[in-house]
Amino acid sequence: MATTLYLLGCLLIPCQPKALARGGDWLLVPRLQRSQELVYRGTFREEGRGGRVQFSRSYRLETRILVLDTPPNGADVAVLTLLKHRSSGGAEATPLSSEAALVSVRLERLHVDLQGKITAEANVPLLVPLDGAPTLECGAFVALPGGRISIGQEWTALEGDRPPLTWRATGAEIVAGNQCIKLIGEQKSDDWDRPRGDRSAWRRQETVWLAPHLGLATRLEREILQREPAQREAAQQGLLHLELDSSFLLSGSAGDSRRQEITQALAFRDSLAPLLKQPARYGPHLAALLRRIEQYLENQPETPYRPAILQVKRRAEAAQRGETPPEPVTDIRPILTGAAIGQRAPDFIATNFTGGGSTQLRRWMGKPVVLVFYHPDSQTTPTVLRFAQQLWAKYPQRLYVAGMSISDKADLIRRQQAELGLTFPLLSAGGVRGSFGVASTPKIILLDSHNIIRGEYLGWASGGETAREVEEELRRWLPLSVSPQLQPQR
Repeated sequence: MATTLYLLGCLLIPCQPKALARGGDWLLVPRLQRSQELVYRGTFREEGRGGRVQFSRSYRLETRILVLDTPPNGADVAVLTLLKHRSSGGAEATPLSSEAALVSVRLERLHVDLQGKITAEANVPLLVPLDGAPTLECGAFVALPGGRISIGQEWTALEGDRPPLTWRATGAEIVAGNQCIKLIGEQKSDDWDRPRGDRSAWRRQETVWLAPHLGLATRLEREILQREPAQREAAQQGLLHLELDSSFLLSGSAGDSRRQEITQALAFRDSLAPLLKQPARYGPHLAALLRRIEQYLENQPETPYRPAILQVKRRAEAAQRGETPPEPVTDIRPILTGAAIGQRAPDFIATNFTGGGSTQLRRWMGKPVVLVFYHPDSQTTPTVLRFAQQLWAKYPQRLYVAGMSISDKADLIRRQQAELGLTFPLLSAGGVRGSFGVASTPKIILLDSHNIIRGEYLGWASGGETAREVEEELRRWLPLSVSPQLQPQR
């Protein structure tokens, strides 16, 4: 057989079940072997029910973890996460690995230390998304405190610039025939317990059933709640349920073929990345890369990591057609219809990358507002932002202009501000774009002085048509003077 079943009980340490039975303490560490492969399967559901923003999305999710190597300081692993929209009827006829079924494919190489903490290269985001489905699910790993853990013990784990994630061992339970330790983790924004009128709040709760003989989760449940400003009821909820489906110790040839496919998928991805910045310029390079991918697909046996190579192939083909996005999607956010032209724009509070603090839309009532949704890595971004700056300078004190970045790369955003000489605010659109139905960028949305949507402009015409259309519509809503008593002109 290409693989042999790696029985979950084969690594049991005799003292651990006794500790569980008597409610004692346990030595919890990840216990991974080279060529061990773990497969987690489950679902993710997200719902919104606040104000105008209402939606419901459901996904099937699979995370496959292969242990590449086990150096003395932990383990090097490859993590592949696949996402597919879940049908409303519940029955799923299409396999999750089917190319036509997938809405997200993400493969990354990570390191797990001896306490279960995962790390990656600087450009690989690992934070659990507060909006949308996780495209790289690493909840199987829990950052442990080191040493022995007893019932009632608490510890904290740091995650980037977010508040600490507090863990607590609550007891022992049987999951899938295995005795596990139940851990509950909580992370929340500073204002979750004391709602404020000028910002939204969120709370994340993780419930993990951790198998002592593996040092990894056998079951994971995650709930993320979000509240609108000054509200106590949650307006958005995300629910993840994930279970360990299998754990195998692969034979030598099976492990080697998987490692080769993972290495090749990451190499193809890295070769494609610089070509996407100017695909028209690199046509021959894209063609050469596609030939190498086709040759590999024809001559190498398929493994469960093949979807990662097929994803690179699709993106390279899209680049040849000029349709590729500036970077692979690393989260799945619900794209909503949002308010239509003639309706009042949904209020929002957004982080100000360039001025500090946050900005609220309703504070701009009284003057027209131009919202420029953009991606900082897009080729059209400098042109679009220069146009926004021209509007800001041409009509001083007569309108508001805001750049709405759908990426949270704060350093890049501030660098672009300095290089382009921008003097209008650049805001985070991560939690806003769904409310305005922004599925792609650039997109310019024009509001009148009462925050009523008066124009929407998707894309950017190189001949200047988009700029002319925006300014022609804007002139209809500009006040005659800066006097607040004057109404917008039609």
